[in-house]
Amino acid sequence: MSYSTRFDLAFGDLADLSQHLLLVQLSDDAIQLLATDQQRQPLMYQFVQIQADEADRGQVVADWLSQHAGWLQQWGRVFVAHQTMQATIVPAQLFNVDNGKELIDLQFGDLFRGTILTEQVPGRQDYTVYRIPSELFANISAAHPSIVHRHVFSLWISWLDKLPVDASGQVYLLFETNRVFMAIRREDWLLIQQYEFQAPEDISYYLLASLHEFELSPETVKVYVDGWIDTQSAVYQEMFKYIRFLETASLPEGIRLDERHLQGQPLHFFTPLIQMAQCVS
Repeated sequence: MSYSTRFDLAFGDLADLSQHLLLVQLSDDAIQLLATDQQRQPLMYQFVQIQADEADRGQVVADWLSQHAGWLQQWGRVFVAHQTMQATIVPAQLFNVDNGKELIDLQFGDLFRGTILTEQVPGRQDYTVYRIPSELFANISAAHPSIVHRHVFSLWISWLDKLPVDASGQVYLLFETNRVFMAIRREDWLLIQQYEFQAPEDISYYLLASLHEFELSPETVKVYVDGWIDTQSAVYQEMFKYIRFLETASLPEGIRLDERHLQGQPLHFFTPLIQMAQCVS
Protein backbone atom coordinates (compact mmCIF):
# COMPACT_ATOMS: atom_id res chain seq x y z
CA MET A 1 0.00 0.00 0.00
CA SER A 2 1.29 3.43 -0.94
CA TYR A 3 0.47 6.74 -2.58
CA SER A 4 1.92 8.55 -5.58
CA THR A 5 1.52 12.00 -7.08
CA ARG A 6 -0.34 11.86 -10.39
CA PHE A 7 -0.49 15.62 -11.06
CA ASP A 8 1.62 18.41 -9.58
CA LEU A 9 0.71 21.67 -11.33
CA ALA A 10 2.12 25.10 -10.44
CA PHE A 11 0.16 28.23 -11.41
CA GLY A 12 1.66 30.94 -9.21
CA ASP A 13 4.06 31.99 -6.45
CA LEU A 14 4.05 29.89 -3.27
CA ALA A 15 6.97 31.59 -1.55
CA ASP A 16 4.99 32.39 1.64
CA LEU A 17 2.45 29.68 2.42
CA SER A 18 1.16 31.60 5.45
CA GLN A 19 -0.47 34.10 3.08
CA HIS A 20 -2.40 31.47 1.16
CA LEU A 21 -5.29 29.01 1.49
CA LEU A 22 -5.15 25.24 0.98
CA LEU A 23 -8.22 23.17 0.11
CA VAL A 24 -7.78 19.39 0.51
CA GLN A 25 -10.40 17.02 -0.92
CA LEU A 26 -10.36 13.52 0.56
CA SER A 27 -11.94 10.60 -1.28
CA ASP A 28 -11.60 6.83 -1.09
CA ASP A 29 -8.81 6.65 -3.66
CA ALA A 30 -7.25 10.10 -3.84
CA ILE A 31 -6.15 13.26 -2.07
CA GLN A 32 -6.62 16.40 -4.17
CA LEU A 33 -5.08 19.70 -3.14
CA LEU A 34 -5.70 23.21 -4.43
CA ALA A 35 -3.79 26.24 -3.19
CA THR A 36 -5.12 29.74 -3.79
CA ASP A 37 -4.20 33.27 -2.83
CA GLN A 38 -6.49 35.48 -0.76
CA GLN A 39 -8.46 36.39 -3.91
CA ARG A 40 -9.02 32.66 -4.58
CA GLN A 41 -6.80 32.66 -7.67
CA PRO A 42 -5.28 29.17 -8.16
CA LEU A 43 -1.61 28.78 -7.29
CA MET A 44 -1.10 25.00 -7.21
CA TYR A 45 -2.94 21.73 -7.80
CA GLN A 46 -1.91 18.22 -6.80
CA PHE A 47 -3.57 14.86 -7.26
CA VAL A 48 -2.25 12.14 -4.97
CA GLN A 49 -3.36 8.63 -5.94
CA ILE A 50 -3.97 6.16 -3.10
CA GLN A 51 -2.84 2.67 -4.05
CA ALA A 52 -4.25 0.30 -1.46
CA ASP A 53 -7.03 -2.16 -0.78
CA GLU A 54 -10.14 -0.76 0.86
CA ALA A 55 -9.06 -2.02 4.29
CA ASP A 56 -5.70 -0.22 4.06
CA ARG A 57 -6.75 3.12 2.56
CA GLY A 58 -7.22 4.77 5.95
CA GLN A 59 -3.65 3.93 6.90
CA VAL A 60 -2.31 5.38 3.64
CA VAL A 61 -4.14 8.66 4.31
CA ALA A 62 -2.83 8.63 7.90
CA ASP A 63 0.72 8.16 6.60
CA TRP A 64 0.32 11.03 4.13
CA LEU A 65 -1.06 13.34 6.84
CA SER A 66 1.74 12.42 9.23
CA GLN A 67 4.45 12.95 6.64
CA HIS A 68 3.01 16.31 5.55
CA ALA A 69 1.96 17.66 8.96
CA GLY A 70 4.77 20.24 9.11
CA TRP A 71 3.96 21.44 5.58
CA LEU A 72 0.23 21.67 6.32
CA GLN A 73 0.89 23.81 9.38
CA GLN A 74 2.69 26.43 7.27
CA TRP A 75 -0.49 27.44 5.42
CA GLY A 76 -2.55 30.43 6.45
CA ARG A 77 -5.78 28.42 6.38
CA VAL A 78 -6.50 24.77 5.56
CA PHE A 79 -9.89 23.34 4.65
CA VAL A 80 -10.64 19.64 4.21
CA ALA A 81 -13.55 18.73 1.91
CA HIS A 82 -14.80 15.23 2.74
CA GLN A 83 -16.36 13.04 0.08
CA THR A 84 -17.90 10.43 2.37
CA MET A 85 -21.03 8.65 1.14
CA GLN A 86 -22.69 8.91 4.55
CA ALA A 87 -23.92 12.47 4.13
CA THR A 88 -27.25 14.22 3.85
CA ILE A 89 -28.55 17.79 3.55
CA VAL A 90 -31.18 18.70 6.13
CA PRO A 91 -33.48 21.77 6.11
CA ALA A 92 -32.95 24.04 9.11
CA GLN A 93 -36.46 23.34 10.47
CA LEU A 94 -35.62 19.63 10.80
CA PHE A 95 -32.12 20.04 12.20
CA ASN A 96 -30.81 20.48 15.70
CA VAL A 97 -27.40 19.86 17.21
CA ASP A 98 -28.55 16.65 18.90
CA ASN A 99 -30.18 14.74 16.02
CA GLY A 100 -27.29 14.49 13.54
CA LYS A 101 -26.39 10.89 14.40
CA GLU A 102 -30.04 9.85 14.34
CA LEU A 103 -30.50 11.34 10.87
CA ILE A 104 -27.42 9.56 9.51
CA ASP A 105 -28.35 6.26 11.18
CA LEU A 106 -31.87 6.40 9.71
CA GLN A 107 -30.52 6.80 6.19
CA PHE A 108 -27.36 4.66 6.29
CA GLY A 109 -27.74 2.36 9.30
CA ASP A 110 -25.69 2.31 12.48
CA LEU A 111 -23.13 -0.41 11.74
CA PHE A 112 -20.41 2.13 10.91
CA ARG A 113 -19.07 3.87 14.00
CA GLY A 114 -17.53 7.22 13.26
CA THR A 115 -17.48 10.93 14.02
CA ILE A 116 -20.55 12.99 13.08
CA LEU A 117 -19.82 16.43 11.64
CA THR A 118 -22.34 19.14 10.78
CA GLU A 119 -22.17 22.53 9.10
CA GLN A 120 -24.54 25.08 7.66
CA VAL A 121 -24.42 25.27 3.88
CA PRO A 122 -23.01 28.75 3.11
CA GLY A 123 -25.79 31.12 2.09
CA ARG A 124 -28.61 28.62 2.77
CA GLN A 125 -30.93 27.61 5.58
CA ASP A 126 -29.77 24.01 5.25
CA TYR A 127 -27.26 21.86 7.10
CA THR A 128 -24.98 19.11 5.87
CA VAL A 129 -24.66 16.19 8.27
CA TYR A 130 -22.04 13.54 7.58
CA ARG A 131 -20.01 10.80 9.22
CA ILE A 132 -16.30 10.12 8.77
CA PRO A 133 -14.06 7.51 10.41
CA SER A 134 -13.02 8.63 13.88
CA GLU A 135 -9.43 7.62 13.10
CA LEU A 136 -9.43 9.99 10.12
CA PHE A 137 -10.76 12.85 12.23
CA ALA A 138 -8.06 12.21 14.84
CA ASN A 139 -5.29 12.02 12.21
CA ILE A 140 -6.40 15.29 10.60
CA SER A 141 -6.52 17.02 13.99
CA ALA A 142 -3.03 15.73 14.80
CA ALA A 143 -1.66 17.00 11.48
CA HIS A 144 -3.17 20.47 11.86
CA PRO A 145 -5.44 21.29 14.84
CA SER A 146 -6.96 24.35 13.11
CA ILE A 147 -8.14 22.58 9.95
CA VAL A 148 -11.74 23.43 8.98
CA HIS A 149 -13.89 20.44 7.97
CA ARG A 150 -16.46 20.66 5.18
CA HIS A 151 -18.37 18.18 3.05
CA VAL A 152 -18.24 18.42 -0.74
CA PHE A 153 -22.05 18.83 -0.69
CA SER A 154 -21.81 22.11 1.26
CA LEU A 155 -19.17 23.76 -0.90
CA TRP A 156 -20.49 22.47 -4.22
CA ILE A 157 -24.11 23.57 -3.65
CA SER A 158 -22.92 26.92 -2.32
CA TRP A 159 -21.09 27.41 -5.62
CA LEU A 160 -24.01 26.23 -7.75
CA ASP A 161 -26.29 28.68 -5.95
CA LYS A 162 -24.24 31.48 -7.50
CA LEU A 163 -25.08 30.36 -11.06
CA PRO A 164 -28.11 31.70 -12.99
CA VAL A 165 -31.32 29.67 -12.88
CA ASP A 166 -32.78 28.29 -16.13
CA ALA A 167 -36.55 27.66 -16.18
CA SER A 168 -36.13 24.64 -18.46
CA GLY A 169 -34.20 22.89 -15.70
CA GLN A 170 -30.56 22.26 -14.93
CA VAL A 171 -28.57 19.19 -13.93
CA TYR A 172 -25.05 19.43 -12.54
CA LEU A 173 -22.88 16.31 -12.45
CA LEU A 174 -19.55 16.22 -10.62
CA PHE A 175 -17.59 13.08 -11.46
CA GLU A 176 -15.08 11.34 -9.25
CA THR A 177 -13.72 7.80 -9.65
CA ASN A 178 -16.76 5.48 -9.79
CA ARG A 179 -18.90 8.15 -8.16
CA VAL A 180 -21.03 11.04 -9.34
CA PHE A 181 -22.61 13.92 -7.45
CA MET A 182 -25.92 15.00 -8.97
CA ALA A 183 -27.83 18.23 -8.35
CA ILE A 184 -31.09 19.04 -10.17
CA ARG A 185 -32.74 22.45 -10.15
CA ARG A 186 -35.75 24.09 -11.71
CA GLU A 187 -36.51 27.15 -9.60
CA ASP A 188 -34.95 25.67 -6.48
CA TRP A 189 -33.10 22.42 -5.84
CA LEU A 190 -35.13 19.26 -6.43
CA LEU A 191 -32.36 16.73 -5.80
CA ILE A 192 -28.89 16.72 -4.27
CA GLN A 193 -27.43 13.23 -4.16
CA GLN A 194 -24.37 11.11 -4.86
CA TYR A 195 -24.25 7.71 -6.52
CA GLU A 196 -21.68 5.01 -7.07
CA PHE A 197 -21.51 3.54 -10.57
CA GLN A 198 -19.69 0.73 -12.34
CA ALA A 199 -20.90 1.02 -15.94
CA PRO A 200 -21.86 3.90 -18.27
CA GLU A 201 -25.45 2.65 -18.28
CA ASP A 202 -25.63 3.29 -14.53
CA ILE A 203 -25.22 7.03 -15.15
CA SER A 204 -27.92 7.21 -17.82
CA TYR A 205 -30.25 5.25 -15.53
CA TYR A 206 -29.76 7.61 -12.57
CA LEU A 207 -30.03 10.67 -14.79
CA LEU A 208 -33.07 9.67 -16.85
CA ALA A 209 -34.93 8.28 -13.82
CA SER A 210 -34.39 11.57 -11.97
CA LEU A 211 -35.51 13.65 -14.94
CA HIS A 212 -38.66 11.55 -15.21
CA GLU A 213 -39.36 11.88 -11.49
CA PHE A 214 -39.18 15.67 -11.64
CA GLU A 215 -40.92 15.98 -15.03
CA LEU A 216 -37.91 17.44 -16.83
CA SER A 217 -37.32 16.70 -20.50
CA PRO A 218 -33.99 15.35 -21.83
CA GLU A 219 -34.71 17.50 -24.88
CA THR A 220 -34.71 20.81 -22.99
CA VAL A 221 -32.88 20.35 -19.68
CA LYS A 222 -29.32 21.73 -19.49
CA VAL A 223 -26.78 19.21 -18.19
CA TYR A 224 -23.35 20.42 -17.04
CA VAL A 225 -20.53 18.03 -16.19
CA ASP A 226 -17.14 18.51 -14.61
CA GLY A 227 -14.57 16.55 -12.67
CA TRP A 228 -12.97 13.31 -13.80
CA ILE A 229 -14.90 12.56 -16.96
CA ASP A 230 -13.38 12.48 -20.44
CA THR A 231 -15.69 13.80 -23.16
CA GLN A 232 -14.52 10.89 -25.35
CA SER A 233 -15.32 8.32 -22.67
CA ALA A 234 -18.10 5.75 -22.78
CA VAL A 235 -19.78 7.48 -19.81
CA TYR A 236 -20.00 10.83 -21.60
CA GLN A 237 -21.10 9.24 -24.87
CA GLU A 238 -23.81 7.31 -23.03
CA MET A 239 -25.28 10.58 -21.72
CA PHE A 240 -24.90 12.21 -25.12
CA LYS A 241 -27.29 9.62 -26.60
CA TYR A 242 -30.14 10.97 -24.49
CA ILE A 243 -29.34 14.58 -23.54
CA ARG A 244 -29.63 17.34 -26.11
CA PHE A 245 -27.84 20.08 -24.15
CA LEU A 246 -24.71 18.57 -22.59
CA GLU A 247 -21.59 20.59 -21.86
CA THR A 248 -18.63 20.83 -19.52
CA ALA A 249 -18.47 23.38 -16.73
CA SER A 250 -16.31 26.49 -16.97
CA LEU A 251 -14.09 28.45 -14.61
CA PRO A 252 -15.66 30.92 -12.20
CA GLU A 253 -15.81 34.45 -13.58
CA GLY A 254 -12.64 36.40 -12.84
CA ILE A 255 -10.44 33.34 -12.29
CA ARG A 256 -7.21 33.43 -14.28
CA LEU A 257 -5.62 30.12 -15.22
CA ASP A 258 -3.04 29.53 -17.93
CA GLU A 259 -4.18 26.27 -19.51
CA ARG A 260 -0.67 25.63 -20.78
CA HIS A 261 0.13 24.47 -17.24
CA LEU A 262 -2.47 21.67 -17.30
CA GLN A 263 -0.17 19.11 -18.95
CA GLY A 264 -2.60 18.69 -21.84
CA GLN A 265 -5.52 17.75 -19.58
CA PRO A 266 -8.99 19.29 -20.10
CA LEU A 267 -9.86 22.25 -17.91
CA HIS A 268 -13.00 20.67 -16.44
CA PHE A 269 -10.87 18.04 -14.66
CA PHE A 270 -9.75 20.81 -12.30
CA THR A 271 -12.77 23.13 -12.07
CA PRO A 272 -14.58 21.50 -9.10
CA LEU A 273 -11.97 22.41 -6.49
CA ILE A 274 -11.54 25.87 -8.02
CA GLN A 275 -15.29 26.41 -7.81
CA MET A 276 -15.48 25.15 -4.21
CA ALA A 277 -12.54 27.34 -3.18
CA GLN A 278 -14.70 30.37 -3.96
CA CYS A 279 -17.07 29.28 -1.16
CA VAL A 280 -14.76 28.70 1.80
CA SER A 281 -14.40 31.41 4.42
